[in-house]
Amino acid sequence: MLATTTTRRSGETLAARVQSCPFCCDSIPREAKKCRTCGEWVVGTSGGFAAAALRLLALAWAIITLLAGAGLWTLGQGVRRWVWLHAVDQNITPQLVDVALYALIAVIMLKGLMLSLGLALIARLSPRRPRWWS
Repeated sequence: MLATTTTRRSGETLAARVQSCPFCCDSIPREAKKCRTCGEWVVGTSGGFAAAALRLLALAWAIITLLAGAGLWTLGQGVRRWVWLHAVDQNITPQLVDVALYALIAVIMLKGLMLSLGLALIARLSPRRPRWWS
């Protein structure tokens, strides 16, 4: 029973000098800033500048992707009207233009939003440092 053992020097119990790591539940000294078993920081941490910049880039990329999709849809509606009014070739119908337009928008939206999600995940995985780190 380590919790009730007293030390020779000051008479304080060992439990007063030891805390449990919130990540691996190993016993670590109260003064510890990082767990020696799992390597996690046990003090308050922040993501840092790089993680914040990656999150901002992910958000900006998602907004730009959505705006590009809306712009392509608007442009595609104009092309559809032009094809409908001018009917240059009988094989090119407004429905064919719709299928091509929606396929192009779907590919752009999926690629753009997946890249945005990837940037956000990379920002989440960036190493964390204690707040007092300079």
